Amino acid sequence: MDLDAAADELYGLDPDAFMPARTALVASARAAKDRPLASAIGALRKPTRSAWLVNLLARDAPDRLRQLDELAGRLAAAHQKLDMTALRELSGERQQLVAALTASAVAAGSDRGYQATEAVRTEVNQTLSAAIADAVSRAEVLAGRVVKAHVYSGFGFALSTGPASVAETTSPAAADGAPPPEIADQRAAALARRRAQEMVDAATAALVEARNALRTAQQVDAEAHAGLDRAAQEVADLRTELRAAEASEMAARQRANEAADQLHEARGAVQRGERALSEAARALGEVD
Repeated sequence: MDLDAAADELYGLDPDAFMPARTALVASARAAKDRPLASAIGALRKPTRSAWLVNLLARDAPDRLRQLDELAGRLAAAHQKLDMTALRELSGERQQLVAALTASAVAAGSDRGYQATEAVRTEVNQTLSAAIADAVSRAEVLAGRVVKAHVYSGFGFALSTGPASVAETTSPAAADGAPPPEIADQRAAALARRRAQEMVDAATAALVEARNALRTAQQVDAEAHAGLDRAAQEVADLRTELRAAEASEMAARQRANEAADQLHEARGAVQRGERALSEAARALGEVD
């Protein structure tokens, strides 16, 4: 047994089983008189639930997970060329790939009896996004050695909240002592260049996404104003109809008042006619 084999075994386990399994592997290394291996295994940290779900992808769907690396390469090439059309297309592809892999990771956990919360699902999504933007994060994800969620802010390089990968912790420099100063300087310069390029790449991607968001916001704004104009016209039409209805009501009231007056006059005329008829009848009787 070596450290890679031990890490492969441990990071594929349910987090609840991690500590007992690690203790057993440390005891096995000690029994084999391999104290450095026992110490290295003992230093492996228990993964969070979201990290475990990402690690399951490296075991259940390694080919699909490697699409992250392929997409990262195409994004880097588009960034170098400042190809905005390609960056817009790749940005959409990145979102689709991360969403699909997140769903696969959550499903892998469900198959093992764990139902991910929305917070855990978000951490899985963030870690996969960070893996595209940052080579160190990507190495941990592809190796299935993630310990904690990685964070991708959308600007600058991704920040890993977990430790370095197992491969880094067992590098020759770590095993044999500090490298010569000139080698350390070269490594530091290379790391600084890589980080700076990652910041440029991420900033370019953020600019593309911001422009996409601006176009979407402009479309939404135009649709909202169009809707407002339609609503204002409908209100104006309703007010015109209301004024017409009020005018009709006033005319109807006027006609009703006139009809009432005519009715009153007609009743008076009837009463006067009845009295005249009565008087004429009496006069006729007196003549007879």
